[in-house]
Amino acid sequence: MSNQDRAPCVCMVCGYRPTPSGGGTEKYVYELCLGLLERGLQVEIACEDRSYLPDEENPLAGHVRGIAPMPHIESLVDAFREKSRRLSDAIDFSRYDVIHSHGQFGFEPFFHANRLRHRPALVSTFHLTALGPVARYQDLGLPDPREAAVDRATSLMEEVLARLSDRCIAVSEGVAAELINLYRTDAGAVTTVLNWFDPGTFYPRDRGASRHELRMSPEGSYVLYVGHFNMSRGDILKDALRALPPGVIMLVLHHDTDPAVQAEFGDRVEFRGHVSADGMARYYSAVDLLCFPALYAGFGLVLTEAMACGCPCVVFDYPAMNEVVTAASGYLVQEPTGRALAAAIAQGLADGSQKSVAARERAELFRKRDQVDRMIDVYRDALAVAR
Repeated sequence: MSNQDRAPCVCMVCGYRPTPSGGGTEKYVYELCLGLLERGLQVEIACEDRSYLPDEENPLAGHVRGIAPMPHIESLVDAFREKSRRLSDAIDFSRYDVIHSHGQFGFEPFFHANRLRHRPALVSTFHLTALGPVARYQDLGLPDPREAAVDRATSLMEEVLARLSDRCIAVSEGVAAELINLYRTDAGAVTTVLNWFDPGTFYPRDRGASRHELRMSPEGSYVLYVGHFNMSRGDILKDALRALPPGVIMLVLHHDTDPAVQAEFGDRVEFRGHVSADGMARYYSAVDLLCFPALYAGFGLVLTEAMACGCPCVVFDYPAMNEVVTAASGYLVQEPTGRALAAAIAQGLADGSQKSVAARERAELFRKRDQVDRMIDVYRDALAVAR
């Protein structure tokens, strides 16, 4: 950057178009881009120009410099590499002061940038690590998760990406430790910038009114799950459902249904489809608990969102879930089984709403404004290193 007083121009590299109704990385990048634009930075987004989830009206549409939707490629790892290559070809590196990658798709762009005489600063956010789930299951003495083969192959891209970066951002202390221990990243290059929630969207709604609007029984016992039943977490969740009393209803927010789950559990599981961020806040306010059945997560955006709405969360007592949820603000499950998860859910339902206030207080640690400001500090640090 020739003029150090000029606000940096940032290119975000991510898998799909950031969107307010997305989940995980797409939602995070959407909110980050808005925060940076509000602070006067220039932001453009290199991504596959389609939404992974149903899209809302998107104020970032004019900032997307996207590639065409990818063709079907049987091997996920080959698909990752091809998308990364196409993104690299689409980026005009001379336009940017900072290239900020989210996930393995920055692999080829960072290789290209490192060959430039005057290259941008390179920053990577690791929302999790591909090796993290494999290492977690090994630590717990469990068989590899079913997606382990893809995770191990993807981790090679991530490890190179971490080493090419001027600065690596971890979304939790657990991910920071994985970058250092699993990928051998220089600890001095790793900064933790926590995930967040948007207080303008996620705040408590009236429970009775929310239940009426969402067609829920006023006195029913409801547990919310945001996600699908694929992969290992789905197996754990089904085991938990088998151990729960039949009167407990699980509401599932996801764009797909699961015929096998519906066949086994009938009306004990209600698939409510994909909803907007405002709709999610109403569900968080209406249910008794949020269930997060993963044994591994880099952070868990839904945890902060639910807590901000006064909804206690049930999580396994492992990083990074236990960095977000505490015993005072939610329920920590000690054993990595569906039966243990079910016991914690049953305890939470018996407790009623007594942890709602503590959940809201805990969520205040994860406000968006503070974390976006920290991100800008990382950019300036990376720019100094790159010079």
